Amino acid sequence: MLSKIFLSLLVISVFACNRTPAQSHLQTDTASNNYDKVLSDREKQASEKQTDSLGDFITRIDFKVKTDNLTDFEDGFIPWIELENTDKDLKKLIDKDEIVISDKKVTLIIDYPVTKECKFELTSNNGFTRAALVKQISDKYHQIYQEEESTATVKTVPVKERTTLYNRNQTDVKYGIWGHDLTDLALDHILVYKAPNGDIVLSLDIDS
Repeated sequence: MLSKIFLSLLVISVFACNRTPAQSHLQTDTASNNYDKVLSDREKQASEKQTDSLGDFITRIDFKVKTDNLTDFEDGFIPWIELENTDKDLKKLIDKDEIVISDKKVTLIIDYPVTKECKFELTSNNGFTRAALVKQISDKYHQIYQEEESTATVKTVPVKERTTLYNRNQTDVKYGIWGHDLTDLALDHILVYKAPNGDIVLSLDIDS
């Protein structure tokens, strides 16, 4: 997750080096010598996504995790929370018990890093705290990655076996996950909208 430190300076921060993909493990749209460029284009599109069509903007929910690493984070706070293993970060999450959405039901949109946007309904009897949102969002990401891996015919190349391929190869089954393992992902902030039908919609800003 060290690449996130430079995210504010870089539009695309996921490519540590220019490597040629291991073609035997890739789906047709990524089975080329231009795999890095394909991922670069997708990262750029993700960074430029428009959310105005979701409805009326209500609020932005930010996350700050207390850290002793003052070298990288001078103010003592990490401005994101990792999604693969949230337990350690939740213990240090600032204002984790604050109710940030009073509605009992919201629609979560997950569109990164997937080629097929998906929506999930999240519920909470007493509204959503920061901690509750993080936990449910993390659970949905775990669900997506597990379902994709269990149904894919072209399996994900394990990290330790990636010699010419740096990023995660694309699997193209239910979600079409590309470019990033779950361990790469962190929740930066949430944009909250009210759709024309009254539904509360959550759009995520995910760092990688």
